[in-house]
Amino acid sequence: MKIAHRNIIRLAAVLALTAASTSVFAQSDEYRRGYAAGYEAGQRAAGEGGQSRWGRLHIEEAEYGVRGSVCNARRGVRDEIERTGVVVAHNELCGDPAPGQQKRLRIVYRCGDSEPVRAFAREGETLRLRCRR
Repeated sequence: MKIAHRNIIRLAAVLALTAASTSVFAQSDEYRRGYAAGYEAGQRAAGEGGQSRWGRLHIEEAEYGVRGSVCNARRGVRDEIERTGVVVAHNELCGDPAPGQQKRLRIVYRCGDSEPVRAFAREGETLRLRCRR
């Protein structure tokens, strides 16, 4: 009888874990769909190439963090440029992808149809992205 009881408990545990993992996978799939929808909405809101009100300046990429742990800072960079004309490398751009570590901001931008320009700043530094006329 004890063996049957143990087997029932083991079976119940397996079923509970299976139900929990199915829920996690469903949430993960739901998260991916929500992320993709949000990304597409952001792209539409940003316009083609993420053009800012500064005219010809297009933010193509912006990553903030350390190797292996970065976040997409494109929206934060664009917002700061539109608000102040400069970008400060800090956690408010997209969160803190590596708590306790010195982070770096990497930006790739274009001015009109020019070649991409890369800019880098350490956490706390200020960047002024410029388009030559």
